[in-house]
Amino acid sequence: MRAIRNGVTRSGDVDIAYSVEGEGEATVLLIMGLGGRAADWGRTFIGALGRRHRVVRFDHRGVGQSPKAPAGYTLRDLAGDAVAVLDAVGAARAHVVGISMGGMIAQILAVEHAARVDHLVLMATHFGGKEVVPPHPEAMRLFDPVEIGRRDPEAQLRLTFEVITAPSFAERSPEVFSEILANVRAAPTPASSFYAQLQAILESDRSDLVRRITQRTLVIHGSEDKLIPPANGTRLTERIKGANFMLFQDCGHMPPWEKPKALSRLVDSFLR
Repeated sequence: MRAIRNGVTRSGDVDIAYSVEGEGEATVLLIMGLGGRAADWGRTFIGALGRRHRVVRFDHRGVGQSPKAPAGYTLRDLAGDAVAVLDAVGAARAHVVGISMGGMIAQILAVEHAARVDHLVLMATHFGGKEVVPPHPEAMRLFDPVEIGRRDPEAQLRLTFEVITAPSFAERSPEVFSEILANVRAAPTPASSFYAQLQAILESDRSDLVRRITQRTLVIHGSEDKLIPPANGTRLTERIKGANFMLFQDCGHMPPWEKPKALSRLVDSFLR
């Protein structure tokens, strides 16, 4: 893979840090989920995807390498940030891959900025609103501000792994935990940014909007996802005309880490 090129672009009144890497003429824009950094896509998945595509990642406002930003924004604002990144890298059109909150942002992009989106991959996500299947009770522990305040970053990440990945994944893959922990320590996500994103998610109902998606779409979910249960993936697929659904067995909320090779093969095949 070619060397990574880093940059910063302006989106409204905030700065957004991004990176470009990989081979190929087609651009793939990756949109990360709640509290995550661009680095959290993982080296294995990015390395495989970058063999055939130009891969663009970015840190949401106030997260990772993007400077601190005021709260009070919406998922539509974050979709605007994604468009600013596409402008910065000179991509008139790109394949878009979003995970969790990133998949929600990708839904908005596909409808409200349809000319910028080629193929669409929606991973471990839902369409919002009253029909969403709620998280497993264990997953709700991740949002308790009192509990979060009592845990150091490593303890919080360990709990997150235990809750949102498939059973025993953390024990089977200590190298994955170590890599993500390094990301957390290098650029911890401020609590203010985490809760601003969470508020944006809770206020966004795209249950009707997703019916207007016309791009070729692949919906991916893990069978053991406690944070966004897989029934949300099937419901999302049913609302997007012609969409395909793929369920990874023995996989939770983090396919890029839990199934990186299988995921990269699937996404690469779909995009080509």
